[in-house]
Amino acid sequence: MFLIAVVLEIQIDFLAASLTVEVLQPRYSAKHGDNVTLGCRFPVADPFHVRALNVLWGKKTSKPAEAKEVYVLSQGKEDLLRQHQDYQGRAGMLPEGLQRGQSMLHITNVKITDAGTYMCLIQYEKDADYKYITLEVEAPYKNINLQQQREEGDLVFTCQSEGYPLAEVSWYNESHKNVSMFAVTTYELTTDGVFNVTSTLRVKPNIPGNYTCVFWNKELNEETSAHTSVPESGNLDLQAKELKMVTITDS
Repeated sequence: MFLIAVVLEIQIDFLAASLTVEVLQPRYSAKHGDNVTLGCRFPVADPFHVRALNVLWGKKTSKPAEAKEVYVLSQGKEDLLRQHQDYQGRAGMLPEGLQRGQSMLHITNVKITDAGTYMCLIQYEKDADYKYITLEVEAPYKNINLQQQREEGDLVFTCQSEGYPLAEVSWYNESHKNVSMFAVTTYELTTDGVFNVTSTLRVKPNIPGNYTCVFWNKELNEETSAHTSVPESGNLDLQAKELKMVTITDS
């Protein structure tokens, strides 16, 4: 079994140069909730003895002693005894690649906290080598839930979405005037590491027109918007206390 804390501090002088590990690509990008596969390759001996093979996938942290063990193959057999809880039930290795000299780490339901630097360490018999791979995780505000309701004589529009990093929310009327000063925006960080952002705008029913809420993700340079309107009658096309879902549009 490898000592992951020692390995991630790069204090592994025992590694022999006769085995060279290469990455399939140095950087991967995945969206929150999707699946991703990271890969590295190593030379395959002829004949190849899987019981002589040890594989360690680890994730670096700010403290090497707290590095996360993502996946271990020990003497050709899966060993999840010390797998970090963050990856339990989500991280595994595709076994079909081993005979071709490929170690493919498959992570399902990718989370924001999965982003970072991963290490692929291969040991075959007495030779070993490792490489680092970077995983970037994006969480665009792609689904906006826009609701309408009447409250204390006002019309209340609420936009809600989840993403990362924290988005700026703006409201515009049909004249493209920013009316965000009349809105209240709140957010909370979920257990998945994304922000749940809610923005509410109150308008008077005697002021008809179209309204747009815009989620701006500065880091991803991405804008998503949803649209609604106040009819000239001032009445929402809703049954009593029923909420209306409005389809979003990406700008």
